[in-house]
Amino acid sequence: MSEIFEYKNERLVRRERPQITATLGVIVCCAGYGKSAYLKQLAEDNEGSVHIELAPFYNSTHSVAQLLSEHISDSTHGLDDCQTVRLFIESLSGQGGLLLIDNADQVTDRAASALLGLLCEAAAQGRFRLLAAGRDVPAYMLSYLMNGRAVLFGIDDMRLTRSETACCLRLLDRAYDDKYVNTLYSYTDGWCAGVCEIAKAAVSADDIEKCIGKTLLERYISCELLSDLDEGLAEQLKLMSFIYSSDPEFSASVFRIRDSGVREDRIVTAGILRRDDSGAAVLPQVIRCVLAGMLDKQTKKTVTDRASAYYIDRKRFAEAIKLFDVSGNSAAAERILKEHGERFLENYEFELIGYCGNIIEKERRTTDPEVLGILAQYYYYSGALAKMEAAYNMADSRFGKENRYSVCRRLYNGLIRYEGNREMYAENVRSACEYLKENSLPLPFLHQKEKDTLALIEQDGDDSGKLHIYRFGTLRLTVNDNEIQCKSRRSTELIAYMLERNGRPVSRSDIMNALWKDEIPANAVAVLHNIIYGLRRELSAYGLENIISYKSKCYMLDVSKIVPDDSEIIEVCEAMEKGERKKLTARAGVLESYWGRYLGDSESFCSQEKKEYYDRCFVSASQMLADIYKESGDREKELLCLKNASAADPFSEQIVCSYIQCCFALGMPDKAKKKYDEYAKTIDKELGIAPSRWLKNEFLSGFANETEG
Repeated sequence: MSEIFEYKNERLVRRERPQITATLGVIVCCAGYGKSAYLKQLAEDNEGSVHIELAPFYNSTHSVAQLLSEHISDSTHGLDDCQTVRLFIESLSGQGGLLLIDNADQVTDRAASALLGLLCEAAAQGRFRLLAAGRDVPAYMLSYLMNGRAVLFGIDDMRLTRSETACCLRLLDRAYDDKYVNTLYSYTDGWCAGVCEIAKAAVSADDIEKCIGKTLLERYISCELLSDLDEGLAEQLKLMSFIYSSDPEFSASVFRIRDSGVREDRIVTAGILRRDDSGAAVLPQVIRCVLAGMLDKQTKKTVTDRASAYYIDRKRFAEAIKLFDVSGNSAAAERILKEHGERFLENYEFELIGYCGNIIEKERRTTDPEVLGILAQYYYYSGALAKMEAAYNMADSRFGKENRYSVCRRLYNGLIRYEGNREMYAENVRSACEYLKENSLPLPFLHQKEKDTLALIEQDGDDSGKLHIYRFGTLRLTVNDNEIQCKSRRSTELIAYMLERNGRPVSRSDIMNALWKDEIPANAVAVLHNIIYGLRRELSAYGLENIISYKSKCYMLDVSKIVPDDSEIIEVCEAMEKGERKKLTARAGVLESYWGRYLGDSESFCSQEKKEYYDRCFVSASQMLADIYKESGDREKELLCLKNASAADPFSEQIVCSYIQCCFALGMPDKAKKKYDEYAKTIDKELGIAPSRWLKNEFLSGFANETEG
């Protein structure tokens, strides 16, 4: 940020534009960016400069010559127009001066433009500097711009900087701080007219976006910006301000404009829009708000409804739902939740459900049980338990007998209140789970706390006859301590994949995409049937042949018959992420040795990132546990944790350093030296590098301390 500099004219924001030093240049941008004010600043700052302002009534050679003659000290009596212009050039050239032409695009007469072209040619030859400004490129400068003899400056060059925005506030005697300046600058994008008008309104930083009605900006934009555009371009600019999209298909479907790209380029050429580094058109937010406000209510609703439908058809729900705040389209919000709510729950897209729920609450109370069921799970997620109860009650009232909504309500209440009366609520939870299982219904969304409670209730029951799965290292399936010998590794992967989906229905295509990550075989359906058939046959001896069921074109895993033997590993990872040191210490036994690669060597549905995630969790949890032991003074246990962490991540310099320091603290310098030498050998062999100077110094300082001791 450049500093606010001294200025001569107390009514003028002094701009630093050192880049505008070209011999011949033109500034082209819309009204309000301070072109005229900047030219006046240059006139003040450059002694002997000539500042002229053109207008439509100068559209003749004689008028142009007369205007220039006012700045010639010698008499022009008896000279023709062309001679007068040449005398002006000689006069200015002798001073090595600066010519500033405001409203340069106002002269369009061919002969008058030719005279002004003489001025441009003289500047291009270096006889003096010429800087013109206008809302369009003047015809007499086009050839100079095209052949690179002139420089074109636009909106980016004329936008106020943050420091200049602060300078405006200072000129207007307005109190300001960093927050106010930053908010004002961001809202106006450095558009000078917007900065000044909003500053005059004297509102707080939090009210800047609400003060448009207190300013003259709407009239100014209408008269000074839109008047330069034809009706079609002006209408597109308003629509773009209301809902911006650079997608031609969107413009054709929603705005009913098929040549939107061409029109947008014309608006950019007019100096109203600018393009950012990605090529996207940018309009200051203040202008967008004013233009959008010019649309009538019916047009806004029509365009919003079309845009919502466009996004919904393309499954771009977040963009559609955000538009509901404008249109209040509760019917569309209900339809989205009814058709896609389950997917939102699976993907933890609760914000989208919340948006829809807020719109539905504002407009009306829904009576659709499916929508109420989705909203109830969202209310549970967000902690609004009274709303959850009300939503399930409303859905339950649509039926005259026990149903999934009454059962889910019982399940939630049982899990939430379990600690109050374990015996009673455990029975409620078991009966609810049994109903869901018998009717092939998935469990509703559960927080980890309620998942743990459910697992505890299930463990308190009889685990005999249930399928146990261990997913780290070698994937194992066991029943009653008997390992299930699956003929295909895909069988175990199928169980692991469906367990990650928490018992929710899975389509056949999703399963095939998960099991065959790289290339689905031609006979994939037959192979999948054989996998499930073989699995059922192996499990039939234990009465678990129906653990995978098929209903409504989807497969479902009966999670009530599954016991994850690796749940403690998952708990350690969660405790590490949340920084729950007590919980991590309680599970210290899980970190006594490396738990193995997640899903072993399987490369199907599990991404490499997820495998690396669990490996990082092991290393980070071991380091965190080592820190805990160090604080408590148990350095031997600290050393064991660091040894495990280093084995899992042999290239970590930080772990090696902590290990060496711990060895010195335990009086084991030989062990410290051995570890340092092993590390140096490893990174030399694998990476071709030596230990850093920092690690070497830490190692040597440990020996120095040993010697001093």
